Amino acid sequence: MADFQNNNSVAQAARVTGNRDVVTLPSYYRWLAEGKIFAAGHGLQDTGIDSQAETTLTPDDVKATFALQSPSAATPLILPLLVKVSWESEGGSATDFQLVFTKASNLCATALAFSGRDMLVDNFCTYSANPVKATPVAQAYYGVATTFLLTVSALVSADMVMWEYGVAADNNVVGPLSNSDRVYKANFMEEGLPHILTSGAAMIFYISATGGDAVIHPYIQWAELEPDDLL
Repeated sequence: MADFQNNNSVAQAARVTGNRDVVTLPSYYRWLAEGKIFAAGHGLQDTGIDSQAETTLTPDDVKATFALQSPSAATPLILPLLVKVSWESEGGSATDFQLVFTKASNLCATALAFSGRDMLVDNFCTYSANPVKATPVAQAYYGVATTFLLTVSALVSADMVMWEYGVAADNNVVGPLSNSDRVYKANFMEEGLPHILTSGAAMIFYISATGGDAVIHPYIQWAELEPDDLL
């Protein structure tokens, strides 16, 4: 360890090489150590989310499968890191899915809101300290009761951008980001610049299984940051 000066000319401890070059690590390792990274999803004994059979899947579909929403305040900044979906069953025919990001809730044509919701039960800080470092302020939702459909206020194309579209057929996920049978994974730290959610903006996952109900198990990781954490 040795001291170096940051951009404000303040001495900071750092790892250095034999030539005294500073060894840097990705920021998310620091966020992890500070208890700023959280996860939500399904535990081993949780019942899968039943997407129900939807006849179509369109950008203004008001029935989603699960979502991550930032709090209404401008901070903290919610930075999605990873989404992973495991297919227990893809339904009777090919299952379409879309992953979209919205504007801040009040900037949407109809203020973004969710109803018929419940929290993903396994929702925790990934730093497994005792007591835990922090509790999340972002909300990870899925549909409740037997429908498992999360109702979203009507969105128009200008309210959101589609990040990914894919198909699951015969329990195989087809798409540029699929990496194995039965699993879809999107790592936002590896795919260009990640999205930042704030002021009620959300990341929403829609699933349509026209031939029968698809059953999935979701997992989400995100960081809750202050603007200085990105410097």
